[in-house]
Formats: sequence, C-alpha cells, structure tokens
Amino acid sequence: MTAGVPFPPGAVKDASQLRLSETGGGTHVPLALQSRVLSRWPDGSARWLLLDWQTDLSARQERRFEVVPGSPLAPAHRVTAIDQGDRIEVNTGALQFNVPKRRFAILSEVRVDGRPVAGGAVSSFFDIGGKRIEAEPPTAVTVTEGGPLRARIELRGHYASVFDYVVRIDAFADQTFVRVFHTFEQHSPRAYTSVQQIGVEAPVTLTGTVTFSAGQENGQPFDGVVSPRGLTLVQEDNETLHVGELRRAGRAAGWVDLRDATQGLAVAARFFWQEYPQSFQLRPTGLTYNLWAPEAAPAIVGMGAAKTHEMVFAFHGAHAPEALLLDALTEPLPARLDPQWIVASGALRNSLAPTPATMGFLRELEAGYRRYRADAENERWDDSGQVRCPDAAHERPRRGFFGMFNWGDWNFRGYHDTTKGCDAWGNLEYDTTQVLALAYAATGDPTYYDPMVAAARHFMDVDRIYYQRDHPNWIGMNHPKNPLHFAFELGGTDLGHTWTEGLLSYYVLTGDDRGLEAARDIADYLVRRLRAGVVRGNPRQWGWPQIALVAVYEATGDAKYKDAALEYARNGMAAHPPDRVKDFKMGVLAEGLAYTHAVTRDAAIRDWLTRYAAAVSPRAGTIDPRYVPAVAYVGRLTGDERYLRAATATVPRLKFGDWGKPFTIAGRIGFSILATSTEHTEAKGDR
Repeated sequence: MTAGVPFPPGAVKDASQLRLSETGGGTHVPLALQSRVLSRWPDGSARWLLLDWQTDLSARQERRFEVVPGSPLAPAHRVTAIDQGDRIEVNTGALQFNVPKRRFAILSEVRVDGRPVAGGAVSSFFDIGGKRIEAEPPTAVTVTEGGPLRARIELRGHYASVFDYVVRIDAFADQTFVRVFHTFEQHSPRAYTSVQQIGVEAPVTLTGTVTFSAGQENGQPFDGVVSPRGLTLVQEDNETLHVGELRRAGRAAGWVDLRDATQGLAVAARFFWQEYPQSFQLRPTGLTYNLWAPEAAPAIVGMGAAKTHEMVFAFHGAHAPEALLLDALTEPLPARLDPQWIVASGALRNSLAPTPATMGFLRELEAGYRRYRADAENERWDDSGQVRCPDAAHERPRRGFFGMFNWGDWNFRGYHDTTKGCDAWGNLEYDTTQVLALAYAATGDPTYYDPMVAAARHFMDVDRIYYQRDHPNWIGMNHPKNPLHFAFELGGTDLGHTWTEGLLSYYVLTGDDRGLEAARDIADYLVRRLRAGVVRGNPRQWGWPQIALVAVYEATGDAKYKDAALEYARNGMAAHPPDRVKDFKMGVLAEGLAYTHAVTRDAAIRDWLTRYAAAVSPRAGTIDPRYVPAVAYVGRLTGDERYLRAATATVPRLKFGDWGKPFTIAGRIGFSILATSTEHTEAKGDR
C-alpha cells in the first residue's frame, strides 16, 4: 500500500516517529511503516505524508489501519538499493537485480532468490520510419526513495535526438515483482513524429515446453503453448482484440504470463485496453510489451508531448501467480481515508465529508459522474488525426474516449464538433482531475480513483508542453482545449485555461512526484509571463493564474508563487472594477482573488471582494453559478449570513449535465461553495 495522508498544522513534526497499526476486534496489530513528507505547513510540520506499508488482502476484503505517534515497528524484511558506482544494486530479499549507469537497462541481471531468471536486460526502444532507436545510456540514475519497504530508482536520458525518457522503478520488500513507470517526451523540432512501435523487451531464460496465460475482461484467461513462431495478443482499439490469428470483440485484462516448468515472467499493464493500441508479443525466449503496437497504424506524436505507461514485472519460480493476483497487479489498490479527518486537517482545500449539509450535492455529483462516464464510453468522435475536419473518405469514427493519448480526457459533444478545430478535446477544462480527487476524498468511492489517476497523467503528459521549437518560453505550460490535444496550428497557451490543483491533489494522494513537477512548471511559466509583461487580459486570464499559483504556493511554501499571485491580483483588480460584472469570467477573477486573499490578507483585495459580493449576491439565485464561490468566501470572511445563504442556495441549482465540461464546472463550484460556507467547515479549527 502506498497512500498520501494529511495532518493538521503542528501534528507531525518528525515523520519518522509514527506508528501504524491494523485495527479491528478491539486489537491493534503494529505494522512496519515507511514515510516521506510530501508537503509542509508554514510552521514546518507535515501537511501531507506518503506512507508505505504491506498487508495481505483477499478478494473484496477490507482492513482498517490507524496512524498514531510513536516509534515505528522495524520491518521483518527490507528492500535495499545500494549505489556501487557503475550500477544500483537492488535486493528485496526475494528478488535481486541491477540498474546500470553506463548503459540503458530497466532491469539487469535479474535473480529470484539468487537464481538467474532473465535471459538478458529488460530494455525499451522506438521504431521510427522502420529504424529501431535504442535508449541511450542514462544521463542520470538516482535512488529517490531508499526503503525500507519500497525503493525507487529513476533513470533519465534520451532516445537519440527525438525522444527523452524518464523511467521509474519501484521495488518492494520481500516481493518478486517490480512496478515500472515508463515516460517518453517528444523533443523533436518537427511538429509531428510518426512512430511505428514503442516496445519494452524482457528476455526470459526458459527451456522445454513454454506456455502462456493472458487475461481478458469478463472471461476466462487465454492459455496454451508458445511455438517457435511465437504468439501475439493485440488490443486494436477499445472494442477489438486479436489473439494469434483470431480477431474478436473483447478487451484484454492487461496481463500475460510466460513460463516453463521451473520459472517464468508475468507482465501486468495498467490501462491496457483503455490506452490502445497495445500488444504482447510472446516468444519461447521472452516477450515484448508494446506500448504502441506495431500491428496498428503509426502513432502521431505532437511536438513537446509526453506519455506515461505503468506496468509490473512479476518474476516467479515453478508456481505461476494466479489470475486473480495478476488482475490485482493491473489495478493497484487505493487506501480510503476518513473524509472527516481530511476536512479536519485543513490540508486539502475545498474538501468535504458526507454530512446533512453536503449529502445532496454528493448524490448529484455521483449521478452526474455516472452520466459523464457513460458519455465518455459511448460518444462518437473522429480519430482522423487532422486539425480540420476531413472529408468522408478520410474519417476514422471511434466510440468512446480511449486511446494512448486520449484516455483520461473528454471531448466536446457531437461528431465533428467545431468548438476548436475538429472534434476538439477539452484538455480537462476547469480541472476535471481536481473534481475527481475531491470526490474520492469525500466518499472513498474507488470508481473516482482510477479516472482521477488517468486524468492527472493525461494532463501532465499529453496536455503540457515539454518542448517547443519556436516558443521555448511556452515550455512547462499546458495547452488550452485543442484538437489532437497538442496541436499548435490554432494558437498557443492561454492564461484563461490553466490549472494546477488537480495535479497537486493527485500528487499528495499518490505520491507521484511528476504531479508536483508539472504543477511547478505551470506556475513557473506564470511567473515568467509576468516578468515578460502581461499588458491586458479578460477577467479569467487574471483569475485562473492566481488559483494555480496559490495552490503551488500552499504545496511548496515557495513565496515567489504567492508574490506572483498577488501581482496577478493587482493587475486584475486594476483592469476590472468589482461593480462592472459583465459575464461569468468576472466570477473566475473573483475566485482567484479569494484564493490570493486567503494567503496574503491583502486589504485592497478584501475591499474589491466585498464590493463584488455586494454587487453579485442579490442576483445569486438567477445568474451563472460561476459568479458565486467568491460570495461564499466573503460571507465566511465577514460573517455576513446573507452572503452565505445566497451562496449555498446556488448549490441545488448546479447542473452536472452528462459530459465533461458541465460536470467539472458544477463539481468545482459545489465543492468550493460548500467547503467555504457550510457548518461542516466551522469545526476545522477545533479538531
């Protein structure tokens, strides 16, 4: 288990002095615990900790755990990652392997209980234009977490001059599997790169008869003998599966196991069918997991785009892992935190817990989410790969928002919509990731968790700019809503379409440092943009940057983000008087000012907000709900019940709709208003 856990100010000054116990039946069974600080309060105490521990769970079983002050229990088994100069030597107790520094290998010299099992190094490659491009030796190999229960090794480097890689390897105490996150970033000066294959090769030492198993959703696993010719399993799209020569409707579960009578290797891939086209190529000597299947048409990778794939390599002896375990490895279990504790900690802005005051909203959120998911699984769109709508002969109809670059995002309604270009992607407009993260925190419902993970990874990889030939100053910033997600043909960055809160909530809930890196990169762009001179902007182009900057300031404590938010605030107030409320964009500016006031207590912002609330609140029952979150803030700030009543009366009017944009707008507004104005939050300071 790996989970982020929040704490109130002053509660945890030393993260090493915590004890974790399993509770139940009146007993407390202590367990070994690993902890790392993710974020701190201004007094230096831990705001969020990343906790690692181990437990055994059977299917549909629930266990409860409690964290209390105290000396941690020493683990019975430890994982070690030791720098030997030219390599990192990793030993989980059950599994041993090396990560070289002078040549590229994800895993090298793999042994189970000291016995060699891999026939060579696990490595990765690209096929571009029929040319195989191997990963170059890493420019950096770093142990970012040293155990004792989980160790992480990070590799950074290049695939020639076209792509960069970031590979992160998690090894676990006393386990024979490792979890790998493979990220590629396009750094080519060409607008688009055509990629035929992205493969991860894993040689395995096998003798005699070699057999395989492969999971499928809602069905029994495929199994059989692997002949010298090999066997390929291809997920062509979200509806079509190939197993050898058989093409059928279906979805692979994302795992395969290749073995002989004495040992083998299983690979379990997260989001396998959702991120089509992917494939497994099985041979008696090993397997290739294709992140982009060569059996499909080439991928079109836009300038500066990235993508992360998550996979598990599970090495084993004569006893192959059961299908149930391999299914579980494709979908890591999240820990469900007590919502009351999250709210009481004050560590997650706009968090809620189920109470009489919030249950109506949470029920509407759940119903809207079901409709949103149904729409995302069934909406038709054109996968032609063109910015402008093609003629009928070049259309490529799809059903459902799936695919390597699409999973986690949502599209605008209608086949060949013309919101921006053709079949424009929302690029998670209004921060869908944050709504899903707050929904998961409020309910513990796991159906929110995987989509939150998918949305965060999509936004920080596909929707952000890692390289830009003509505009290097754009690097780090996100794309606004766009066809192909990353097309530059219709314009560049937009201050009115940027957000960091979802990335940061994903970071603190999962511990994925790339979420924090992405949020900081966006905030750094916003700081640079000020220095370059922002001379004009509509209200939301002053509002969203404040929200993004304040979120990063609260996560990092870096004052430059607070200072930049204050400058955006002053510019926005100067350009837009509070009593000239023309459209909903003023509501975004006002909400941004509320964020900035919360961390600066600036008197001029308070005056602007008070005048804004006086102008807006009489119409709160009829105007666009996006005007209202700042009214709730002023009500809480001043104690004026009129403003609080006007704001909370807006929540029942929220319309979640049945697709991404209205769902996200309603979710953001509801969480913001209720977290600010309900009695539920009044107890924060007393808990």
